[in-house]
Parts: sequence; structure tokens; C-alpha cells
Amino acid sequence: MPRNSANLRIHFSSDDLMRLRLADSAHSMWETLNSLHMLQHRQGALFFDAWRAAVHRAMLDGGPGERALRLLLALAPYGNYCPDFLTPTEPDPDLGIESVLSTPVPRVQEELDTLAAHARSPSPLGWLASGEAGSMRLLGGALRTYHRAALAPFWTRIRAQVHTDLAHRARALREGGSEALLASLGPTARWSRPVLEIDYPFERGLHLRGRGLLLVPSFFCWGRPVALADPGLPPVLVHPIEHTLDWARPAPRSAGLAPLLGSTRSRLLEMVAEGGTCTTTGLARRLTVSPATASKHLNVLREAHLVQSRQEGRYVLHSATALGLGLLRRP
Repeated sequence: MPRNSANLRIHFSSDDLMRLRLADSAHSMWETLNSLHMLQHRQGALFFDAWRAAVHRAMLDGGPGERALRLLLALAPYGNYCPDFLTPTEPDPDLGIESVLSTPVPRVQEELDTLAAHARSPSPLGWLASGEAGSMRLLGGALRTYHRAALAPFWTRIRAQVHTDLAHRARALREGGSEALLASLGPTARWSRPVLEIDYPFERGLHLRGRGLLLVPSFFCWGRPVALADPGLPPVLVHPIEHTLDWARPAPRSAGLAPLLGSTRSRLLEMVAEGGTCTTTGLARRLTVSPATASKHLNVLREAHLVQSRQEGRYVLHSATALGLGLLRRP
């Protein structure tokens, strides 16, 4: 790939090198944002055209799916700026969306004003900047609709390929330290102590000033790493990974498990596997059952060692075990 004339230069101190961190999984909201960008250009056709076609079939229906997609494309245009509040560093889809919706109103207003300034036109999203509860609920509904159609059917494969990349980065860190990890981000990123130089659409400098840097691998990031626009936020660098050609096949359905687990539990196991980590409330919403009902079914799956759960703050997060994933993959 030819080198850009413009660059992002990230300046590290010794403290920053010591505070360099790797994400431990794919981050749902970064994948949401980057996948919305992938729908707005034709790069990576060999890897992404089948996925693009599947998303268009699922969402361009003249109904709620199409309205959700149009809202999100207006909010996340493919260009030099996107609102940072769309990308909290949260692996779980439900928690990520809740984090977006809890953004303070002044920050939403400020970032939407910046988006309008980059577009050089009045923003069509002024209603969202009002901060009214109904506006944020509409955004939350659009994000959930998009995630169900564009990401959830493929999430198991997305997560697996991100984990492969994480293993590669962790090996570089283990064998050569922080500088080897930064050097592994090529070819559009070049490490020359104390600066990481990245091909970028415009000139930009970022001084970490002892805050360190979180590296987040992203399945839908294409071509070059990207960073948050606001230099005052905790620094994050999202970088591309390698892809296999056959990833854009929907995850196998578990119809054959229904006689064994029951239709509700088999679908629940599917959703946990698709989502990576899921909250009880989020699963209940997608199943259209009460949280109490979802919790009972999850208890059965957990006792069968098909699902594992952990407490994180005020949420309980659920993920599929190796046994659960193996059961789904069986023909």
C-alpha cells in the first residue's frame, strides 16, 4: 500500500511504554463503527462483499431496519471525523450500547457540532443532541437492530479471528517487550523510538503524557489504525487484523439441539455464542422474555457447563464454554 503524505504521530515516554496495554477481546462498539464505515466504501471487496450483501438484504427493507441503518450512517459517516461517544471500550454489546446512551448530553452536543462542522452543513441530528430520553432510546434501538443484523450472526468468527491476532500481539510483547509490540503494527504503522508514525488522512500529533495506550484489534478496521479524535480521552489505538476469506457465513443454527435443550434454551445458547459476552437483560430483550425467565434458562445451561457467568459491576455477563461452542458446531 502506498504511504500517505500525512501521518498520525503518537509520542511515547518511558512511562507510556510501560503502560502499553492490549485489549483482551473484540470491542463491540468499535466493530459497530468500523463496520458502518465498511458499508460506505468498497475496499476489501474480496473479504467483505458477501457480508455487505447480507447486511443490505437484512436491513434495506423499507422498514425499521432501513431507518436504523440510515440513522447510524448519518451519525458515523466515512470520513475524517466520527463522534467519540460511539466507541466506549466495552467488549459486551449490551453494555457498550448502554454506555453510549449514558453519555452526558453536553458531550453529545459538542461532538455532534464537530461532526456538522466537518460536514460543512447543518446537522440533521439536532434532535439527538437535545438529550431527550426518547431520542436516546431511538439511538439505542437503532444500534441493537444493526448489531442483530450485521454483527451477531458472524460474531463467533469475528471474535475468533480477533483472538488469533491478540495471540500474535501477545507473543510479540512477550518476546520483545512494548517496542516489539508497536513494531508489529505495520505496514502502515512504523515505530522509531519514541514515536509511532501511522499513515493517516490528515496530519496529527498525539502526546500520551504518561497515560499509556490501549491497543484494540478490530475485525472491520481496514487499511490503517485509527485513534479517538479527542486527545483528552484515555488514548486508544484501533488497528486492523488479517482475515480469512470464508468468514461471512452465518453461524450454524442449533435446530438439532431443540429436542435436547428445548427451543428457548437452544436459541439462548446460540445468542450467547454469537454475542461473546452478554447480559441477562440483553438476552431477555432479544428472546422477548422476562429477565427472570432468561435467568432460569441460563441457570440450566450453566449447570450443564454450556454457559459460564461472571459478575462485573452491577451486571452478570454470560459467555459460551468450549463445550457449548462445540455442541453448536456439531453437524
